[in-house]
Amino acid sequence: MLSKSILYKIQRFQLIKDLEICTFNLLDAKVASNHKISRIELCEKKDLGGITPRREIIKESLQLGTPIHPIIRPRGGDFNYTNREVDIMLDDVSFCRDNQCSGIVFGFLNKKDDVDMSLCRKIIKVSGNMSLTFHRAFDKTRHPLESMEKIIDLGFDRILTSGQKSNAVTGLNLINTLTEKSNGRISIMPGAGVRSSNIDILLKNNKISEFHSSCYINNLFSVEELNRLIKKLKL
Repeated sequence: MLSKSILYKIQRFQLIKDLEICTFNLLDAKVASNHKISRIELCEKKDLGGITPRREIIKESLQLGTPIHPIIRPRGGDFNYTNREVDIMLDDVSFCRDNQCSGIVFGFLNKKDDVDMSLCRKIIKVSGNMSLTFHRAFDKTRHPLESMEKIIDLGFDRILTSGQKSNAVTGLNLINTLTEKSNGRISIMPGAGVRSSNIDILLKNNKISEFHSSCYINNLFSVEELNRLIKKLKL
C-alpha cells in the first residue's frame, strides 16, 4: 500500500486540485464533510488562531468520512515551545497516529525565528504514516527560501503560507517564488483570506495544487462560500 505522503506527491504531479477546509468546532467540521473537499484541518479557538482540538472532538470527527488533519499547537502566540509543551505535543501526535488521523499540522521555530529542525524531527519520529503540513509558523521565518529547503529536507508534504503577508493574495509574489523554487518537491498551499472572490488570482499559477480556506464570514462558517469555492475549483 502506498503511504499517504506518496499519494499526495502523485496527486501534485497529476495537477489535481485539493481544497482543505479549516474548521474550529465539530459542528462546522460535520457541515464541511458533507461537501466535496479533500480534508479538514481541525482546530479549536479561532480567536487564538487555532489550537489542538480536544481528543473527544478528534475522535468524533474521524467518524465523518473526510480525512482529518488536527493542528498540533497547545496554545496561541509564538511558535517557540517549552520542553513541557513539546511533551504535550508529542503525546497529541501519538494520539492522532494511534487513532488513524490522515495527517497533522504543526511547526516549530527557534528563538531566532528559524525552523527548529531538532524539534520538528521529534514530532516526525512519532508521526507514523501521517501526512505532514508545516503551518503558518512559516510566515514568521526570517529567510523563507532557506526555511522551505529545511522543511523539504525534513520530509513535510506541504507548507501552509500566506506568503508572509496578511493574506495569500497580498503574499502572492512570495508564494509564486516558493512554488517555482520548490520544483514539485513540496506542495505550497496558499492560506489566509482565500475566498471565492479572489481564488482566480491564485489559480493562475498552475503549480499550486492545494488551497486552504476557513470559509468563515463574520465569524460564522458559510456553506454558500464553501460551495462557491468548490465551483471555482471544479471539484
